[in-house]
Amino acid sequence: MGQTVLLHLVDENLIIGEVDQLPNPADQFMILNDPKQRDGSRPAFLRSDVDIILVPWHRIAFVQIVPEMGSESVIGFVRE
Repeated sequence: MGQTVLLHLVDENLIIGEVDQLPNPADQFMILNDPKQRDGSRPAFLRSDVDIILVPWHRIAFVQIVPEMGSESVIGFVRE
């Protein structure tokens, strides 16, 4: 899908989700796909059928971008 991010909300717990692209500095909110808490459960403030949320920037303390594991780092030298 996209890039996995850790969203640290002001006065709330951490939310993990995916973004299709990193936000533009002119954006008013961040679009987060498949939001979940650190333990994998749904946040208590979301309905069970919600898959995408829009989080306004004034509610976000900071965003951590999780590095992706590329195939070159997973597959090493193979001896035949």
